[in-house]
Formats: sequence, C-alpha cells, structure tokens
Amino acid sequence: MTEDAPGSFPYLSASLDSVEGLAHSRISCWVHCLRDSLYAAGFRDTARALAQPLNFAVERTADGELLTLYGGLDTDYHAPRFQRGVLARWETSPNSAEHAFDVVERELARGHAVPVSPDLRGMRHSEFYRVPFSGYPHTFLVHRLDGDTAWAADRNTRRGSGFADNRGTVPAEELRRGLAGRPVLVWDTGAPAEDWAAERHALLVRSVRNLTEPKSPHEGLAGLRRLPDVLAGLEEHPARSSVLRMRVSGPLQRQVAGDRQLLAVALLRDVPEQTGGGRRAAVEAARLLRASSAAFVDLARLVFLLSRSWSAEALELCRRRVAGIHDLDAQAVERLAVLV
Repeated sequence: MTEDAPGSFPYLSASLDSVEGLAHSRISCWVHCLRDSLYAAGFRDTARALAQPLNFAVERTADGELLTLYGGLDTDYHAPRFQRGVLARWETSPNSAEHAFDVVERELARGHAVPVSPDLRGMRHSEFYRVPFSGYPHTFLVHRLDGDTAWAADRNTRRGSGFADNRGTVPAEELRRGLAGRPVLVWDTGAPAEDWAAERHALLVRSVRNLTEPKSPHEGLAGLRRLPDVLAGLEEHPARSSVLRMRVSGPLQRQVAGDRQLLAVALLRDVPEQTGGGRRAAVEAARLLRASSAAFVDLARLVFLLSRSWSAEALELCRRRVAGIHDLDAQAVERLAVLV
C-alpha cells in the first residue's frame, strides 16, 4: 500500500491489515485505535510496540456476575505497558460539557489522532446508541474537530450512520456531552528504554508466567480450562443470549484472540535474525499462537450463532473446542519457554 496524503489516512480501515499483518477484527478497539494513530504519525514498528504478554482471564462483578473475558491486550488496560518507546495513559476529560474537549483539542494540536471512550448512549452513529453499558467501554478515534462536526473513525456503527469504511462524522455536541468525565487515551513515542531483545524477553517471561502461574484459578491455562463451567453457569441467566453474545463471543474474538496474533507477528519478525533451536521454537510458537487465535475466533462464532438456541449439545461443542484451544496454548507456552 502506498503512503496516504496528509488528511486522507484511512483510520480504522481494513487496508492497514495488509501492511501490518494484524487483522483489525482481532484487536481490542482501544489497541486498534492506538495502532492506527501511531501509524498515521509515522511510527511503523507497531507489532513489536503493542505486543502484550499472553493471558486468559474471566472477570466478574463484585456480585459474581460475568463481566467479560480478556486476554493480554486488556490485562494492563488501566495502566498500559508497551515497548519500543511507546507510552500511553488514560486521562479523564473535565466533567463539564463546556470543557469536555480540552484534552482532545490539546492532543489534536500535537498532531495526534485521539482514542476516546465516551458515553455512547446519546451518540446516534454508534451501535451502542441507547444500549446500556456492559463490560469494557468502547473506544473510537477522533482525528479532527471542525465547528459543529467531529471527524471520527469507529468500527462499531449503526446502519444509516453515514460512516463508510469505518469513517464518518459525529455532531460535536453529541461527542461533547458523551465525553464529559470520560477517558481519553493520551500517547507518545520516544526512544526505547531497552533494546528489543530485553523487551522481547520480558514479554515472553510474563506470557509463560501468566498462563502457567496465574494469580487466581480464573486466569491462565487453568482459567481457560474452566471456561465451559462459566458457560454452564449462564444457563439460568435471564438475559443469557445477550450475555453470551456481548460478554463471551465478542471478547473472545477481540480481547483474547488478538494478543496471540500480535505476539505471533512480533516473533516472526525476529526469525530472519535467528538460527538453530531458537529459530525453530519461534516459528513453531508463532504457528501455534496463530492456530489458537483462529480457534478462539471459531469458538466466538459458535457461541454467537448458538446463543439464541443454547442447549446441552451447544455446551458440549464448546467444551470440545475449549479443550483444543487449551492444548494449543499449552504447546505454545512450551515453545515460548525455550525462548526465555
């Protein structure tokens, strides 16, 4: 793909997938927004910069209700940690609508597209318009403010929103109201604090530890093994179909599959410089991670398709799929341990 002229960058367009080798449909929305913001600013090593330690976790509310599932892309969601000199933090917009754009305007003035997580219930372009919040907040990009109009990129829009290829406009007043008191992802690039070998080593060490020495029985390989029990526990939930689609299927596809895909890409970029056992382990680990990522996506689709007619047979199908994913991840961890 040729470089785009200033102002015409395809924010959240699928065209970047062919350049980076990272399917946007498998990356958490906030990481996807950050990836494209970095690329638009001229930063090209996004796979290595954004790769996260592998993980699997079941998150519940204080009352014990399933909130979401997440992987490495969201393990450090509240305090992001990246490589290659990329820094990011969430900054809360002022509570008053009058000053709600202060952070966005400041970042736009620096030449940065701005990932924002507003209250979407009053934003008519969004799939979440008038939909109660569930799980992690959705993030989209603002790349221009022009009087009464905000130019945005959002991969979750309603039909008839006027968005094409994930890009369109939003009434500035809607965004202003939704953004008051809500988080904005502020990012920077600079010189890496360590060389890539050290950063890669830390990624792999945390990956192995997250999956084999989890902090709770609901995380790591142990947490993955218990996923069918989580699904079985939803049998009597009054909104089972919605929970299966929004809190199981969606997160599996984007919050769990994505970390495996990102780390696989990062590992394969190192292969030309490696020899012997390290090269073989890296190639095999990447293959297994890609297979695991694809298997998570298949599981997500199965859950989505069967959510309205859930049955014991559907649960058994999911149980077998989870067992296969567990085996792939366990084998991948063995290969990663060789590289540590």
